[in-house]
Amino acid sequence: MDRNQKAFQLWEQGQPTEAIELLFKEIDTHPENMDSYYNLATMLMLAQKYEDAKAVLTLANEKKANQSNILYAFGNLYYQKADYSQGIYYFSQVFTQSETFKKDAAIMLGQSYLALEQPKKALVYLLTAFQLDETDSELALLLGNVFLQTEAFQEAYTYYDHTSKLNQENSEAWFKKGLMGMVLAKDKEKIEADFQRSQELNPIYYQQNLNQLQEIEAFLQANRQE
Repeated sequence: MDRNQKAFQLWEQGQPTEAIELLFKEIDTHPENMDSYYNLATMLMLAQKYEDAKAVLTLANEKKANQSNILYAFGNLYYQKADYSQGIYYFSQVFTQSETFKKDAAIMLGQSYLALEQPKKALVYLLTAFQLDETDSELALLLGNVFLQTEAFQEAYTYYDHTSKLNQENSEAWFKKGLMGMVLAKDKEKIEADFQRSQELNPIYYQQNLNQLQEIEAFLQANRQE
């Protein structure tokens, strides 16, 4: 087992200090291995030691400039510090230069634009990420939520439906598919079945979100009156 693997094992065993120390030793021994810098910076970020993570990434970039994994880690660093514009700067570079990190970079660009309250820009990148991997149920759910945010109800329904097919145990997807079904005047029996499935999977989630049903009903009533 190499030191990178051992470090992750130590981290999972609840020994973060030992894991970080081991990666520092690995970098001292093999200073050209960019994976070690990436892994170390990731652990430091998880420990919320952002300045230390930045120092590690800066050193890595000095060793080998513009490596995709290091640029991606820089993007994550600034995202976690809520400096979304700077995060976008790094994620954009990764998005254009790396096939390996392209999907992840696209998702993080989408998340960054969502944080900046620019959902339409976010959709451009999230849809691109989904085209790269249409089996990602969490991404499908996120797309449904963003389309809902922009009041594109048919598109939201489509992605909630897709999520429920990819992951039949996702209570949120079934619930929100039911909500969109109400808005779009889908078959009543299908809507009730969606809500029933959500309730069976996660009764607590269902109860906590019943107010959304009331909001949708009020929305529909207001539209009928108009």
